[in-house]
Amino acid sequence: MFMILVGFFATIVVVDGFMIYQAVATFGGLETNDAYRKGLHYNDRIERQVAQSANGWSDTVSVVGTPAKLRVVLHGRDNETVAGQALRARVGRPATNRYDMNLELVETAPGLYEAPLGDEMAGGAWIVDVSAFNASTDNDPAYQARSRIWIGQ
Repeated sequence: MFMILVGFFATIVVVDGFMIYQAVATFGGLETNDAYRKGLHYNDRIERQVAQSANGWSDTVSVVGTPAKLRVVLHGRDNETVAGQALRARVGRPATNRYDMNLELVETAPGLYEAPLGDEMAGGAWIVDVSAFNASTDNDPAYQARSRIWIGQ
């Protein structure tokens, strides 16, 4: 009976040890590249978010038409459209970067921006990161937002 008890606990220790080794060996603990440098600039990001909130801008993101186009409408504080911005979008799946694409949106009407989507835009969930840039401050976005959209099949 003693040997069965020792064998049982020895099996548990060996299996747990193997699982701990696999967990530590396959995941380094970082979920983002340059986590340290991004962390150093976190307060800058908070300041940009406060400044962006003061603008009062919002957006409406949708996929329209055949062939599919990404449509973004920028709204100001009083729900007026925000025209004259240079919009860039990053579109991708929530769980993988396999289908990520960068788009330059073109203003087709005041405050309405569109870009054609590729044929690889299958149905399902997608994440859209939108950045709006002023002509005067091209390097620093005046507005940034993330939206989740659903494309039906």
